[in-house]
Amino acid sequence: MRKIAYLGPEKTNTHLAAMARFGRRAKYEHAPTVDEVFHQVERRRADYGVVPVENSLEGAVTRTLDRFFDFVDTPIHIHGEIEQPIRHSLILHAKRRLPDILVVFSHPQALAQCSEWLDKHVSHAQRWEVSSTAEAIERLHQPKPTVRIKGKQLQGSVWSPDTCAAIARPELADGKKLIALPIPEDRDNKTRFLVIGFNKPARGARNKTSILFALKDKPGALHDALVPFKSQRINLTKIESRPSKRKAWEYVFFIDFDGHESEPRVQRALKALEASTTLLRILGSYPIAS
Repeated sequence: MRKIAYLGPEKTNTHLAAMARFGRRAKYEHAPTVDEVFHQVERRRADYGVVPVENSLEGAVTRTLDRFFDFVDTPIHIHGEIEQPIRHSLILHAKRRLPDILVVFSHPQALAQCSEWLDKHVSHAQRWEVSSTAEAIERLHQPKPTVRIKGKQLQGSVWSPDTCAAIARPELADGKKLIALPIPEDRDNKTRFLVIGFNKPARGARNKTSILFALKDKPGALHDALVPFKSQRINLTKIESRPSKRKAWEYVFFIDFDGHESEPRVQRALKALEASTTLLRILGSYPIAS
């Protein structure tokens, strides 16, 4: 039985994406951080890992990108991608209405994705970031918050759990005396997840390659780095920059493009790119998500 590590806890979007990829026969192990998912795979405590990498509305999940750069010598490769539609609901106690809600808990990404709806319907409520949407649901069942003032503990009096709400998938409200109000979204809201593992995956009918690179400090360096892809008629599907954290104003670039690293045109482009870089790593060539 394959063991799959994922950014948990259960019933979060990453968990559902992992199950969509590997099915119910796999054994799933949730991890509290992206780093821990990588650790589980690197130490061979899990066969594969699943981590979020970008959202169609809010952009890159920077910790996942940084993890690839911080540990450039990791034996981990990207084995595939999963695109998961995101459905958010405002989950609250059954006898409460929107004007009663004083605090809304959720993961920062979920709060950002639903910000327009929150501004319109519960603008009076405070927004409180937590580590996951599952934790947000747990907050609805906790006792009144404890406030510390100069070493003394005071019981929270402004709000209580039954005046709180959470943004999460509607399934998380099941069987907990909670109701889920759908949050309509006019825009296409999807999150892309990466499957990580050892070795390299089999080549698919349509493939994508992900790379990271750092550039030499000279005028036109980024332009020179991208010209080979145009020359070889390779379509870039994503480009993202991140601070290197080693030197001020030094950046690392992440690129996804159509094609497999074994294709001659891709090999020619990567060879030309290497001349412009101080670091080049192929993170993986893998089948495109259907």
